[in-house]
Amino acid sequence: MEQTKILFVCSQNKWRSLTAEKICEKISGYSVRSAGTEKGARIRVTEGLIGWADSIFVMEKKHAARLRAKFPASLQGKQMICLQIPDIYRYMEPELVELLQAKLSSYMQMPDNRTNFMQRILEPEVMDTWEEAVAYDSMDFTEVNAAFAKSAAALGPVFGNVLDAGTGTARIPIALCQLRPEWKLTCIDLSANMLKVAQENVEKARLRSQIQLELIDAKAMPYPDNYFDMVISNSIIHHLPDPLPFLQEVKRVLKPNGGIFLRDLLRPETAEIRDNLVEMYAGDCNAHQKQLFSDSLRAAFTLDEVEMMVKNAGLDGLRIYESSDRHWTVERAWCETV
Repeated sequence: MEQTKILFVCSQNKWRSLTAEKICEKISGYSVRSAGTEKGARIRVTEGLIGWADSIFVMEKKHAARLRAKFPASLQGKQMICLQIPDIYRYMEPELVELLQAKLSSYMQMPDNRTNFMQRILEPEVMDTWEEAVAYDSMDFTEVNAAFAKSAAALGPVFGNVLDAGTGTARIPIALCQLRPEWKLTCIDLSANMLKVAQENVEKARLRSQIQLELIDAKAMPYPDNYFDMVISNSIIHHLPDPLPFLQEVKRVLKPNGGIFLRDLLRPETAEIRDNLVEMYAGDCNAHQKQLFSDSLRAAFTLDEVEMMVKNAGLDGLRIYESSDRHWTVERAWCETV
């Protein structure tokens, strides 16, 4: 059966039209693409794309006007529909997904379940109370932390100035010091109570000379450009409503030859998969700790979303992959010369 070809258009092809393409790409009977009208668009609209499409959905009236002005001949006989969706949403933002689904259902045969993935629900960016910090620190992440430290150490230099963004209670930096005793670690977090627990852990480990703890927002760091040999981070991304500013800061403060090791949770496709992961990995925890893990899974990103964010941040030379049944990883090895 011949597929209906649909082109989604916005300005930059980074948020709205790209989200529309993503949520419609697996709907039977349709072939979908997306593009932008601006010079700096991720993929810019061309005469070939206009000719390919059976129907064109634009996000705003200005996009329709631009297309009519530039491609008058190619648009003859084409159906062009304005969805009237303003440029106030990020890629795959739940409100944008719901809005697109509602508007597109009038024109396309959307499936009953609309999407085959669980939508993202934010959790607080900062675990701000002493009780939350203590509860988090008491959870047994020994195996996961050790694996993170081993992988990060293998990618970094022997001697280095390393940033740990979203350090929490500093369990990973402490593990790293055993593997890389020559590293100087700057460990930042936006939770004062997390850092209080971290300070206790660092002092017990007798690593105050090697680990520096700072109350810093990772989205707006005070450090100069090209300052760190490596940036690592475990589970900061899912706490951020929009991780792009953080990833842009990573690029800014990192030396051109610097290493990167970022890891976080994957958002499961369904609530059933999420609940199974909670039972599998937090089954022995108390109810509050189980809820923390469940909320974190729901706030996490998919691998496709991570790939798009990394690309939009301008970071390159990275390996991006699913590293476990509940984690994604972004990595790049430190190199001696650029």
